[in-house]
Amino acid sequence: MKSYKCKNIRNIALAGHGGSGKTTLAEALLFKSGGSDRMGKISDGNTVFDHDPDEIKRKISLNTSLGFTEWKDNKINIIDTPGQFDFIGGMSEGVRAAETVIITLTAKDGVQVGTIKAYNEAVKQGKGRVFVVTKGDEENADFNKALAGLKEQFGGEICELSDRDTVSELIAGTDEALMEKYLETMELSDEEFAKGLTVALAKGDVSPVISVTSTTGDGVEALLNLITDSFPSPADVDGEPTEDGGKIKYDESAPLSAFVFKTVADPFAGKMSFIKIITGSLNQKTEPVNSKNGEPERFGKLLAVKGKKQEDVSEAFAGDIVTITKLNATTGDALCAAGKLQKFAQIEFPVACFFQAVAAKGKGDEAKISGAIRKILEEDKVLSYVNNSETRQRVIGGLGDQHLDVTISKMKTKFGVDVELSQPIIAYRETLRKKVTGVEGTHKKQSGGAGQYGKVVMDFEPHGEDELIFEEKIVGGSVSKNFFPAVERGLKESIVHGAVAGYPVVRLKATLVDGKMHAVDSKEVAFIQAAKIAFKAGMKQANPCLLEPILSMKILVGNENTGDVMGIVNKRRGAVLGTNPVGSKMTEIEAEMPQSETTDFALVILQMTKGLGSFTQEFARYQELPQMLEAEVIAKAPKFSEIEG
Repeated sequence: MKSYKCKNIRNIALAGHGGSGKTTLAEALLFKSGGSDRMGKISDGNTVFDHDPDEIKRKISLNTSLGFTEWKDNKINIIDTPGQFDFIGGMSEGVRAAETVIITLTAKDGVQVGTIKAYNEAVKQGKGRVFVVTKGDEENADFNKALAGLKEQFGGEICELSDRDTVSELIAGTDEALMEKYLETMELSDEEFAKGLTVALAKGDVSPVISVTSTTGDGVEALLNLITDSFPSPADVDGEPTEDGGKIKYDESAPLSAFVFKTVADPFAGKMSFIKIITGSLNQKTEPVNSKNGEPERFGKLLAVKGKKQEDVSEAFAGDIVTITKLNATTGDALCAAGKLQKFAQIEFPVACFFQAVAAKGKGDEAKISGAIRKILEEDKVLSYVNNSETRQRVIGGLGDQHLDVTISKMKTKFGVDVELSQPIIAYRETLRKKVTGVEGTHKKQSGGAGQYGKVVMDFEPHGEDELIFEEKIVGGSVSKNFFPAVERGLKESIVHGAVAGYPVVRLKATLVDGKMHAVDSKEVAFIQAAKIAFKAGMKQANPCLLEPILSMKILVGNENTGDVMGIVNKRRGAVLGTNPVGSKMTEIEAEMPQSETTDFALVILQMTKGLGSFTQEFARYQELPQMLEAEVIAKAPKFSEIEG
């Protein structure tokens, strides 16, 4: 594979609504430029970019995929990102590695939710935007309607590329000298137009719109020319964002620095890391240092990847994208020259919001689950995973049911672990509603030889903190202070499982007020057991109740969906705390909701907002469960004696 310098590299990410033609456009760019010998078709399962078995089966892009081609002595790195909302994390990493984002939309459907999401991601990351209207040969296709929809949604930066006067005016507006020249002549030379468009794209001041029909090839060559003539190279942009808020210019003469923007876990080839070189160069003899831990990194091969095909690379320079095998580094890490360590800003991925418990289908596979999930977590930074010690469940989180379905499919096909999903157990708590006094607990055991004897008298009452408070108010030495720790230990062991449904007891204050000892038979074990007996009796008298976890939520939706979503929150026993306008035509709803009411909330939000909505959640507090719901929760409570063995 030939090596290219920074000014001759173009990195483009394809993004947009699912089914808007991203992968087909990527195939057309490869085929037209000679980067592939045939035009792959999604329906035939033979595209370069959708090469994963699950992608071929489902006929959608599930992963960020790389390819490259050459045109006019330039290398074009093509990053095809998923459009389905469950896999939108791939768009976050793909956009990070590009200078320009090509956003596809069909001439028939125009602006859709995925169009808006792709645009917002490109703006957030400061990338240039170009809109490609696809499928112009379909029935009811209307380029002008799609163009009008773009202008209505995104404003004055939108311009049809063939409308040279409008584009020239927008370009001239980005540079004072160019504007002066334009006002004098009312035109720009071809060179001024191309260079001006490069600057305007890099700044995000202009978003051109062109039409490309990939299946017929119409407009593909024009797009290739536009990419090489006017898309900014890495050398034309401000630089790569750093952890401290600065930027580092792409510079092939500086010491090495590179950013890992994607990781692929392959059980046969080993880990593959997609790398963008920021400064310097990289070759097979390079021994970089991971700036995260300061440790040297050794790697296997240096490759240029085109779908599932690989070519060896002798050397790659700043601005280029390559793949390294068998690297210890993970997504977000930086590889640097020794003594020149640099950390780059992390990719902001969507946050997991749909959770399921995962368990092995077959015996003997439980031990394999954590290892398989750990490897998948390396390549999918949206996924979350917790091994809950309280409920004895492994809980995996993603963006929706499709996301988790694909994840467990990967676990089986890649790592041979067959698992099933179920609803996670909710970690309720128990407490007491009223104070009870003078509760006795006596443990007496006589079985030949030394016996066991201990008696306690205790008061139990609720208090504001979750932790157990233990006090003693013994008068006259009825119980030796030597046994106080045993009484407290008995209580701590008792509150692990309450009397209502076996959940942990919180907000309890226990006071030892009296008791009785035996000169010979009183031992620590006797007072541990006596405290347990008193606790059990006291909880029954204290009108115990269940507490449910309440989550604090921030829900981002379009303005037109705000009222409906607030209605859903209220119907699910939640409370809307406030609303805030966020960006263009979006609202953030701050709310609280019981965890039991959020198990399918991600699916509801996706459906209600057609994929535009999203939310984050975190634990807020425990709150008393309404009595009318207690019976159902008690009936479904896990048998803790079984799950704890």
